[in-house]
Amino acid sequence: MTPNVAILGASVTLVTMTGAFVCSMGMVQVKVQSKSPGGEHIRVIAPAMVLPVGAMLVPKEKVREVSRQLQPWLPTIRAATEELLRCPDGPLVQVDNRHEHVKIAKVGNALVIDVDDQTETVHVSVPLRAAAYACSRLAGGAQAEHEATPGQPI
Repeated sequence: MTPNVAILGASVTLVTMTGAFVCSMGMVQVKVQSKSPGGEHIRVIAPAMVLPVGAMLVPKEKVREVSRQLQPWLPTIRAATEELLRCPDGPLVQVDNRHEHVKIAKVGNALVIDVDDQTETVHVSVPLRAAAYACSRLAGGAQAEHEATPGQPI
């Protein structure tokens, strides 16, 4: 084996492993469709790893503010995440009236939120563990690193 072939093989392996790790938490999907004439359509699909990474990029003064608000809710967030992961797929909340339709459901390991009103249609899908981990990072900073890691139980 030549050195170039070994370097190529190692590079391909590294890229593959990095891609697998980044996608291991699932994908976040956000779709927004405006119903106005000529309205915009926004679609974002990204690895769920962006949630905890994004949480690390929040300025420290904002983290302190959010931390105070989230801290009392962390046990509830952890318990809800674990129970939602154990429960069967299906709707959790559904609101239908003349002007809007809202549905929040568990689908696989994700929380899916669909809103349809007179002005737009919105679809958001977030892996439960990634959302809980991001909340833990924002609420506890370094303490959260020891309590939860991506892809492991909260």
